[in-house]
Amino acid sequence: MTNLRYYTSSKLEELRETVADRLDWYYAPEGTGPAVICRGFRESQLKTRGLANQVTMDAKRPFETDVQNALVVYESLSALTPHQASFERLWAYLSHCDCPQYVSWRWLQHRPEKQRDAVRKVLNHFFATGNRGIIRDNGVSRLWWLGKIAHDIASANPLEFLTILLHRQDVRSALIERPSVSMNRRVLQGIYTVMQEQWANGGGLFERDTFRSWMVALNRRGGVVLLDSLPVQTLKRLLREEAGRALSDRRQRGG
Repeated sequence: MTNLRYYTSSKLEELRETVADRLDWYYAPEGTGPAVICRGFRESQLKTRGLANQVTMDAKRPFETDVQNALVVYESLSALTPHQASFERLWAYLSHCDCPQYVSWRWLQHRPEKQRDAVRKVLNHFFATGNRGIIRDNGVSRLWWLGKIAHDIASANPLEFLTILLHRQDVRSALIERPSVSMNRRVLQGIYTVMQEQWANGGGLFERDTFRSWMVALNRRGGVVLLDSLPVQTLKRLLREEAGRALSDRRQRGG
């Protein structure tokens, strides 16, 4: 076990400003690369087993490893609080110094011809600007947040939760990338209950337009804040009704 490390603010900005100088490394990292990348850090009091040899990179399609890796990253860093897990300096350090090969393999397999586009991809996945960057884009932090939500919503079987959630990218985007939903435990638990039912019943709700129609309908029925005020059984009944309507519309479209 080692102390969890994070970049200093000055080091983070130095790396951000010099991405273009190291594009070759970002797109094909060998170990931690130039020693300068892993200097300029501080140590927290939190202990970790380290992630370097734990994340999986053995699938033909990288996204297929997300379920397993989300569980691994969260379990390794389960001592983090949500507040601590919102620090870009932590995730940037882990992306550069513990998991650079994973992040590059998962997100940078295709290098854009234009330098500015190549730089933008690095900034999205090795760094983490704002809540959206931390929850959605950074190659390591997104896994922690997926694991966190899975353990909060389905503590008895987080594997099943992630398997259903990540079955389609559209589903993940509609739920996890909208903090008003993903951070509202009661509403997300209700949504997940309906998703479990539909998963066992053929999964028609997970078709892109159908799932989107369901989410639009829920927003129309009052949005997350008002849904959260409903009694549990009333909330689930409403969620099921709108799911049924979305599926009915799908059948009428011939889907």
